Amino acid sequence: MSQPAALTPQPSALAGQRVVITRSAGKADGMATRLRELGAEPITYPTIAYVPPADSTALDAALARLVAGAYDWLLVTSAQVVRVLAERISFAQPPANLKVAAVGPATAKACTKRLGLTPATVPDQFIAEGLAASLGDLSGKRVLLPNADIARPVLEQHLRAAGAEVDRVIAYHTVTAPDNGVDMAAMLAAGEIAALTFTSGSTVRAFIEKVGPDAVALMQKTILACIGPATAVVCQEFGLEPQVVAEVYTEEGLLESLIAYMEVHP
Repeated sequence: MSQPAALTPQPSALAGQRVVITRSAGKADGMATRLRELGAEPITYPTIAYVPPADSTALDAALARLVAGAYDWLLVTSAQVVRVLAERISFAQPPANLKVAAVGPATAKACTKRLGLTPATVPDQFIAEGLAASLGDLSGKRVLLPNADIARPVLEQHLRAAGAEVDRVIAYHTVTAPDNGVDMAAMLAAGEIAALTFTSGSTVRAFIEKVGPDAVALMQKTILACIGPATAVVCQEFGLEPQVVAEVYTEEGLLESLIAYMEVHP
């Protein structure tokens, strides 16, 4: 009896397309690998980098209180926060009263792997507003919020409005990344880029800064794909309307939304 013919995988809508990754250099590998699996040509163009705060006194003091059990909640809003904490503290035994909340599954996984802390909650919506809403009754609760110098204030505002006592400390500064040798302005001008992907508002701002005075006009020549609505809003501040805004605010969700768009708009 003859064997049924094997199904030939259908090529992705990204096959043969150049897709730009604007994440920091240390965070681009996962998306680059996935794009190659989909047949695309990833162009790594780091727009942001992370540096420690010039004065870490407040951060170190807050982390000492964390280890001593002074907080009810630790809110972790990015994998970069996890990296900073892992470099500065370790728990022989986490405080019994401490609960951890992570903004998304990738951050939650990093918490467990690098800090030995399993988040008690991960919101359905991977944004600050969703994180605040997932914590329940916060009246009188002591919350540690280490984040970036340029982090949106909305999470801290939501927490305070809910009655929490919040210690917000700067864990790191976000800066514009140095050039990596890619002439992005020339590639955009020549129509060589199929899509630009943005995973935060800071990547949008830094991309425009790096590309130069013609950046906004050049960006209108290609597809703009944003990881979520908060990032899309920053594009709109520059008069740019993203064609793709992911419904699931993850890298995979971003790529799935980009593929869906390109299937309809080849």
